[in-house]
Amino acid sequence: MTEYILNLASLTGWVLKIYSWMHIAAFVLSWINADQNNAIVSLINRSTMPLWNWVGQKLPNKFVPFAPIFALMLVIFGEITAPGVIRSLGATVGGTIGVEIALKNIVFYLVYGGLYIISNIIGFVFFLSVVWFVFTLVNPPLNNPIIRSIMFLIDPFITPLQRVLPRAKIDLSPLVLALITFFLREIVGKMMIPIQAGLVV
Repeated sequence: MTEYILNLASLTGWVLKIYSWMHIAAFVLSWINADQNNAIVSLINRSTMPLWNWVGQKLPNKFVPFAPIFALMLVIFGEITAPGVIRSLGATVGGTIGVEIALKNIVFYLVYGGLYIISNIIGFVFFLSVVWFVFTLVNPPLNNPIIRSIMFLIDPFITPLQRVLPRAKIDLSPLVLALITFFLREIVGKMMIPIQAGLVV
């Protein structure tokens, strides 16, 4: 029974990991306008679009364009938490740990998964801010679909900073955003350490 539960937890983690990479692939394919008639492209789209659409329906209108990112975060959250929850329940059924410890462990996994997602979102914004700062130095063509996508993603974070920062020859808002996100990610990372240490199975 214990071995079956462990195998189920491992399988669940791998399935969700593969599904998360399919979402990343779908996101990239949407940037490069891939051939929708291609069998692999079609398979990826059929596998990911239902979740994108479902997440988009749950979001406020102004956040709907970010549905693919939220969908990916949801899958990664499941990838982090689901195997641990399954192992915790299996350990309880097998008599290895008590119900109280199992519930505590599940809560720890959920909190850890949430912090992991927050850390990754902050890291993603950090990456975008660095990339955008480089772009401001080289003035790339704005008609490039990748450039437009990055600008669309970074604009909600950059614009408020541009309003409060003094004007200069070089736009400093991406660097300020990079510093803010760097320190925020460090704080979240330190919060994750004791939670991870408290996990039993």
